[in-house]
Amino acid sequence: MYPLAEGLFAPRNQWYIAAWSHEVTRQPMERWIVNQPVAFYRTEDGEAVAVGGRCPHRHFPLGKSRVEGDHIECLYHGITFDRTGRCVKIPSQVHVPNVCRIPAYPLVEKWQWLWIWPGDPDKADPSLIPDHHVLGLTDPDYAAVGGPYYSVPGRYTLMHDNLLDLSHLGFLHRSTIASDGIAEAQEVRDEGPGWLRSARNMANVSCPPLIAKLLQHQGRVDRAFGMKWHLPALHAGFDHFHEVAPEFGTGRLIGGFRVYHAITPGKTNDAHYFFALARTFARDDVALGEAFINGLRATLDEDMFATREIEAMLGAHAQMPQEILLKGDTHCVRGRRMLEQMIRAEQAPGAG
Repeated sequence: MYPLAEGLFAPRNQWYIAAWSHEVTRQPMERWIVNQPVAFYRTEDGEAVAVGGRCPHRHFPLGKSRVEGDHIECLYHGITFDRTGRCVKIPSQVHVPNVCRIPAYPLVEKWQWLWIWPGDPDKADPSLIPDHHVLGLTDPDYAAVGGPYYSVPGRYTLMHDNLLDLSHLGFLHRSTIASDGIAEAQEVRDEGPGWLRSARNMANVSCPPLIAKLLQHQGRVDRAFGMKWHLPALHAGFDHFHEVAPEFGTGRLIGGFRVYHAITPGKTNDAHYFFALARTFARDDVALGEAFINGLRATLDEDMFATREIEAMLGAHAQMPQEILLKGDTHCVRGRRMLEQMIRAEQAPGAG
């Protein structure tokens, strides 16, 4: 399925962000992950649980049912499952057949995120989750702020395309985070096992409107920014603004940020998106952190708009229209191929 090869959707034996911690409560919540319904809830001691979201009896959604103690009870006929997916009660009969059960998914709570492993639970290694301290999410030298969640109105790969080609900042986000010359700036790329990265240095360029407003800066800037994709779920980037100096990046630091974009496949034509922002300055200024998040919502809305419109355009054609690839798509295409390799590795004979 575009933009991947036919028959490829998403890798399953991977960690994905399923929800913000605050989203999961004692009230069940439904969220589709990699084309499967999942029910989330918390036990009486506050631990988060993820189980299959479809009751195997009449297929009622368990994410729209109720929690009783540490169990989830189907709202339709009262069939009840424990946190391991085992059926523990069928009100209309005494015997509980072993076949009556639902999947249970490994779930890890780190920082403010809940990470889910939708594939083979025996392969779920929490050490494969990107190190949150290294990323700056739990490093005390950074003040990390999260919260925004979007139900993406398009296939998840469109969001990856968006983040792998940052030349769009100068056009789609002209009123918030754009600087002049982004599309023309030289892009430096590198990669390693399970990751892909690009960066740009831009000397003496216009200051993005949002930065100029919130940091009260007038004049041009030296800007360095880039993004590292920890496949398949998390893009972690940086964006540094310095006063213009003869030697790039040696002027006074106006503001330095880390940005986090987490993308999780949902159904075939939708996805989940989580955004966070961290900074090394004014770490105790809660209002400033919230102001940046609120200011960036317009940018995120623009990304959702573009994704929705592209998905609608693709869906309106009986056959997929031909895509023209440009020189600037090198990084994006490399990301697509790496994602395909992950999926094919799971599909290989003996992969499990």
